Amino acid sequence: MTPSPFSAERQWRQLLALTFAHAVTDTYVGLIAPVLVPMRDRTGATLGLLIFVASMLGFSSNVFQLPIGHMRARWTHPVPICFGVLLAGAAVLIPCMPAGPHCVAWMSLVALAAGFGVAIVHPEGLRAVHGLDKIPSSLSTAVFMVAGFLGFAGGALISSTLTEHFGLLSLGWLYGAAPVAAALLFASGIRLPVETAQAKSALEHTQNIPSIPFWPLFVMAALLATCSQIQATLLPTYLHKEVGYSLSFSGFSFTLFGLGGMVGAITWGALAPRIGHLRVLLCSALFGAPLTVVYLLLAPHTRLAAALLAFTAFIVYTGFPLCITLARYADSPLRFGQRMGLISGGSWGLAAVVLWILGPVSEHTGMGPLLHLIWIGYLVAAALTVWLIRQQARARGLASGLPEPAGRA
Repeated sequence: MTPSPFSAERQWRQLLALTFAHAVTDTYVGLIAPVLVPMRDRTGATLGLLIFVASMLGFSSNVFQLPIGHMRARWTHPVPICFGVLLAGAAVLIPCMPAGPHCVAWMSLVALAAGFGVAIVHPEGLRAVHGLDKIPSSLSTAVFMVAGFLGFAGGALISSTLTEHFGLLSLGWLYGAAPVAAALLFASGIRLPVETAQAKSALEHTQNIPSIPFWPLFVMAALLATCSQIQATLLPTYLHKEVGYSLSFSGFSFTLFGLGGMVGAITWGALAPRIGHLRVLLCSALFGAPLTVVYLLLAPHTRLAAALLAFTAFIVYTGFPLCITLARYADSPLRFGQRMGLISGGSWGLAAVVLWILGPVSEHTGMGPLLHLIWIGYLVAAALTVWLIRQQARARGLASGLPEPAGRA
């Protein structure tokens, strides 16, 4: 990766433009899940089919990242990211579709197209963040990823509130944010870097980032993405349909999760170079599991449980951005764009497939029991992190010819 010619101040402005574009893009992805019940009432489609539409948007926005991360590895201009933001905005058409025998098919096609736009923004945006070499890697990645998740969570509050007061058709107004985000990003002058092995090695050394095997890291990212996908898609509907909270409060609860995650990921992203990336990842998953259990037990009985949801996000959400950071310098023959496409797109694509399976299941079990899969996923991720820490320690011991050290992971 060639060094960036821009000053640290200029790079921070470019990072803000990138994060705003990412937030707007993911806001469009987050619009659908909170309004599944009004969409069901308007179209007559079953919740299972509408969950399929919501997961199709998530699936396409991630699976398409795989070829994009491969093909655009040497593209340096941000025009594709700007185009991706504009195309992602087509998602506002999904809840506005008129009722009819083919409405779910049309919704799915629009979701496929909008997802392609989202898929352009994610790996290319991460590659652009990678070029901001005057900002700590774990911090810039956390800021970028959290902006997207905050947009996704904020979309829940925006769509549920607008729908409750103005109806589903009011969501079409939200497309106006897309051209604004694209214009700001284009004007920032940001350029996407091309990775070189020497730059990768230098950043690993200066930012204390361990080089670990890519594929176990990918499995962990897929687990964490699945936990987030289940929570994002099923929780608002569970709170509204099964618990009985208002549509706007159900969306607001998930938005609190996004706010807590934003603060937590930035905080832990800044501390990770000192504490150790794998240690932070382990603590995040270990503490996230019991906090999630307590929230699920309290949520049907008190609205105050939403505050615990925000604190849980403060602890757990940093896990996925840290996986992204570790994937940058992972031990793998894959190029940087390919790794970003897989870790960001492939993991969430698998999570969307899980939602396809859970959609029909929810028709029989309800949403509540399925939400307990979240804390189980966190425990599995914690176990995998322990294994990676031990592998890292063993590799250091073999390299030095000494017994396994207890140094930073």
